[in-house]
Order: sequence, then structure tokens, then C-alpha cells
Amino acid sequence: MSGVVRRISITVVGIASSTVLVFVLLRVLPGDIATSRLGVSATPIALEQLRTEYGFNRPLIVQYLDWILDALRGDLGRSLVSGDEVRGEIADRLRVTMPLVIFSSLIAVVTAVAIGRRAALRRNRAAGIVAVSLAQIGLAIPTFVIGIVLIVVFAVQLRVLPAGGFPTAGWGSPFVAGRSLVLPVVTLSLTQTAILVRFARSRSLDFVASDAFRTARAAGRTTDAALATASRLVLSPVLSVTALQLSTLLTGAVVVESVFALPGLGSMLVRDIANRDVTKVQSTLLVLVVGIFVIRLIVEFINDRLDPRRLT
Repeated sequence: MSGVVRRISITVVGIASSTVLVFVLLRVLPGDIATSRLGVSATPIALEQLRTEYGFNRPLIVQYLDWILDALRGDLGRSLVSGDEVRGEIADRLRVTMPLVIFSSLIAVVTAVAIGRRAALRRNRAAGIVAVSLAQIGLAIPTFVIGIVLIVVFAVQLRVLPAGGFPTAGWGSPFVAGRSLVLPVVTLSLTQTAILVRFARSRSLDFVASDAFRTARAAGRTTDAALATASRLVLSPVLSVTALQLSTLLTGAVVVESVFALPGLGSMLVRDIANRDVTKVQSTLLVLVVGIFVIRLIVEFINDRLDPRRLT
């Protein structure tokens, strides 16, 4: 089996397994939409009638197959609470969450590679020690604390950026929308950068100790120029870790959206879980799972181009 077919197969199996896990976990959690809507004082007959209306009295395998087959046709169902189409609501929320995650990831990768390389070259100097120390501190500080500090400094004291919210016109007002995401993106990227710097520094140190680096230095190249030839090798593990950290990054996005009052996918998911809106929650998680696996697959192919040794 070729590498491409094998990775695609792993992705498909991973998505299928995740859908089963999501479906089962949502069914075994305490409480349901009937109890949430009718209250704990509702009679068993009333609860059973509402569950029958929603189709929760059918066999689980039937419910699962109906959900998956509808999803494959692009129908993610309707919210049990609002009655609106789930697909439309997810699309609206992704307009906030996707730019937040994408821009923060790009900033984190570029910053981590740059800092990791410099820290490796100056590992025994003050600059290298300070870079590693700051990365450790960044790992220890909760995301919401970073967000609050940025709000106090840039929104309350300097008044150069909004403290939160998102324009009702969305990206129809690109400048206003962009300004509202500056602090959330910086907050999320700082946390991610702290994680990635360690991997970038480790790979840079491996290259500094290699024959290739010593040969480049012997040829008259500066240390920066010699290490620049390893940019692709440094970028590869950083991208891999970024892909593996996507689920964690989305968790951080939930916190950031809450701190900055953003109408994103994460904040919607937390609310729907509290409301026991099973249809909406499982479809939202399906979109997130598919997105995570697809991005990881794309990163694998990119890393094959960056580091041909992976193909051997």
C-alpha cells in the first residue's frame, strides 16, 4: 500500500471511529433534551412522548446511520432548541473561528521557528536562555489570563483595540472585523508559540551539531546563513506538532471566544452542550473532527515535501 493510500485510509478510519465515539458519548452523558426542556419535575409519560417526538426511542444503530447518511448528503439536521438548520449556524460561526485559528497558527509557526533558531544559535548566551525561559513561562500562564492582560493594556489603558465583540455585519465590515480579532489572535498565538518554540529549538540544535552545519561554517558561511539552510527541516516538526495540537488549539479558542465575547463555534458548542441539543452538538463535533483529520493529512503531505527522508 502506497503512503498516500495508507494515510487517506487512516484518515477515513479515524473520522469514522470518531463519529461513533461522539455519538455514543452524547448518549451516555447524564440528562437529555427532554429533561432539559420539561424540567426534572416532568412526568415519565411526558418525557417519553418528547423523546419519541425527537426520535430518541429508536434503536441506536438506526439513529447513528440516519445521522451519518444525512451528513454525507450535507444535511446536518436541525437544532432541537431553535429549530434552525445546523449547517447554517455552523457556517456563520466558522466565519469567526476559522480566521481566529488560522491566523494564530500561522503567527505561532513563523514566530516559533524564528525564536527556536535564534535560541539554538545562542543556547549558552543570555538571549537563548531568556527565549527558553519565556517559552516556559508562556506554558504556565493560562490562556484567559493572557487575554485579560491584553485587554487591560490595549483596550482599557491604550484604547487602541476593542476589548471584545464582533460586528453584526461580520466580514462585510472587514476593517472592524479584523480589529476585533487582533487581540484574540495574539492571545491564542502566544500560547501556541510557547509550545512550538521547544520543538523548533530542539530540531535546530540537532542541525547545529550535524556535519552539514560544520561544513557550511567551514565554507565561510555565517552561523545564521548556515542554519538558514535547515529551515525546511525545522519547519517540518513544528507543522507536525501544530497539526497534533489542533484539538488543543480549538479548546483554547473556546476560552478565547469566551474572554473576548466572540460569536464563534466554540462558544456555541458550550452553550449547546448545556442545553443538551444533541443533534447540533454531534453535527458540530463532526465538522470539527473532519476538519482536524483533513488538516493533519494535508500537513503530512507538506512535511513529505519539506523532509524527503520521511518517504524512505
